[in-house]
Amino acid sequence: MSKIRENLITLLIFVVILCLRIPYINQSPYEQGERWRQSDTESIARNFLEHRFNIFYPQFNYDGPMPNYVQLEFQITTYLIAILYKFFGYKYVLARTVPISFFMGSSVFLYLIARRYYPIEQSRIALLLYGIFPINIYFSRAIMPESSALFFYLGAFYFFIKWIDKAEVKYILLASIFTALAISQKIPTIFIGIPMLAMSLQKYKIKIFNVWELYCFGIISLGAPFLYFRWIKSVAEFKFVNDIAQKHIFTKLFQAFFTREAIEFFQGKLPQGYTLQILCLSLIGLLFINWKKEWPIGIWVGAMVLELILIVAVIRLYYYLIFIGPLIALMASKPLNSIWKHKYGGVWLTLIMLWIGYSTYISLVPYYVEKTELIKQANMVKRYTKKEDLIVVGTPDPALLNACERKGWRANIKYYDYIPKDPVQEIEYFIKHGAKYFVPMKGWIANDTGEYKEYLNKNFKKIVDEEGYYIYQLQ
Repeated sequence: MSKIRENLITLLIFVVILCLRIPYINQSPYEQGERWRQSDTESIARNFLEHRFNIFYPQFNYDGPMPNYVQLEFQITTYLIAILYKFFGYKYVLARTVPISFFMGSSVFLYLIARRYYPIEQSRIALLLYGIFPINIYFSRAIMPESSALFFYLGAFYFFIKWIDKAEVKYILLASIFTALAISQKIPTIFIGIPMLAMSLQKYKIKIFNVWELYCFGIISLGAPFLYFRWIKSVAEFKFVNDIAQKHIFTKLFQAFFTREAIEFFQGKLPQGYTLQILCLSLIGLLFINWKKEWPIGIWVGAMVLELILIVAVIRLYYYLIFIGPLIALMASKPLNSIWKHKYGGVWLTLIMLWIGYSTYISLVPYYVEKTELIKQANMVKRYTKKEDLIVVGTPDPALLNACERKGWRANIKYYDYIPKDPVQEIEYFIKHGAKYFVPMKGWIANDTGEYKEYLNKNFKKIVDEEGYYIYQLQ
């Protein structure tokens, strides 16, 4: 009965974590938070279904007519969404179910890792923290690949620990596959290799060079992502991440972290993602780490801090902070577990969790707000144009183009060398290549000082709907 009770308590925590992700589960990608990345991801899933159902050929809706093959991560999330769309239709609840499922899987791995080093009470606290971080709640149900990256990243570490403990080939094989898939989702997860290498050195010492399993691990975990990224680079028309390491990261090693932009980013985004109180508790937990027993966790912390310094400080994308989350949960669970052990620890821990929950709710509400003007403008386009019509949108953010469910270009962004920068010449270029309509965002055109809109008003028919949204007919 005691074992059943223990399992029920743990199961209840998983249920709570899942329930926190149910609100807004059927909401469109066109939210205030990360609508660009979410709508891009969702559009790739649709394009798999409507154009080329091949995981090795992801396609964007921009910039230009299809195929628009794009250089991005291995498309596990989008391909699974496309399969669900194929059988059950285009429903956003299906798109969000995929990342939520991956996140729940990552929660299982975090709990198993915690149980390897900590007592059950502390493991549950770490699990609950991991499930209620604002950054985790939002991005675990966002239509993005972050949840799948977390799943493979934590699974890789767990299976590698199992191999170190038991030396069974099945575990190193699983660790290899999970590591390869984690890197294929997000390259910064490669830093998980640092604690893995440390554990191998501690176990085998100088004999590490005689361990054939580690050679296989390296070939699979690094070779498979390398081959994929080489392949996608060769077929992609738009190489958004081409040579990003050489151009941006390697040139700023250890420098970007000390810039004003990086400091302001971390000062603002870390508390936003994890709450200030949990960050403080995690620092306290780090001070009391038991290096004799849990040193692999300590090395892991150091590896991901290095990732923050070398990668995140340069890129400064909010969702890249998600990979430090498991360590923050594990470290913060240490002082919270000490509180739990006191006479009224349960009361205090409940109050702390409620405080964190309230802070999380307050911080997330603005992210869930849908951009109703964008959706209305897109619906107007769908009413007045055909599915196959090429369009031009007046926003650098492609979310409007994705919401229209059309292919085409983004106007006046001055990004491509082969597209003229002059407004008149740019419009002529679009028309020449098949554009039929120009769609401003409720009359707004990015970077326009008036010249662009004036030319459109003078030379093209304006189609206006009853709510005042309009588009220009180019041909």
